[in-house]
Amino acid sequence: METKPEPKKRIRRDPETTRGMILDMTEKLMVAEGYAAVTTRRIAQELGLNSATIHYYYPATDDLFIALHGRMTDAQIEGLEAVLVSDEPLRAFWDFQSNWAQTALGVEFVALANHRKTIGDVIAGAADAARDRQSDCLDKAFGNLSADPAILPPIALATILVGVGRLLANEERVGITRGHAETRAFIDWALGYLTQLQQPARDN
Repeated sequence: METKPEPKKRIRRDPETTRGMILDMTEKLMVAEGYAAVTTRRIAQELGLNSATIHYYYPATDDLFIALHGRMTDAQIEGLEAVLVSDEPLRAFWDFQSNWAQTALGVEFVALANHRKTIGDVIAGAADAARDRQSDCLDKAFGNLSADPAILPPIALATILVGVGRLLANEERVGITRGHAETRAFIDWALGYLTQLQQPARDN
């Protein structure tokens, strides 16, 4: 008589662990295949869960995207705050942004916001709030970031460093490097110049 295999025991996970698993898989699919590959059915299949479980935590796919975007921006700010304790916060900010590990995910969110108008405003609002937090981090770590803040306020410098840094990191991820060394050299000079301008003010 054949022995029937024992039924698999259901693994009970706490809600936070389950949410994290779902968001991790969402991120993995977005980076590997693009945001269009993300569906609740696909995530359930990859994780060995039923679709009802996914919908329990995230009723719609848009809820998944919004939650993942929030997690990404929160982690980015936490990482930024950690590196800005450096003696050279401007350079630390630049190094962090230009080597950011989640540039591919960030690009997918830009594409998603452009094509899914229903959540585009939500993602744009969260990105704007994150930019304000980046500016606040710089201002707190370095004080006034320009000899004339009216010309180069912290929010402008944050936008420049984030935009250029992520462009370089994303291009380098796919092998595009033309002009990168020259751009990095210029940024390095500019940061040194700004640091020298502000050194007397910081010493007073």
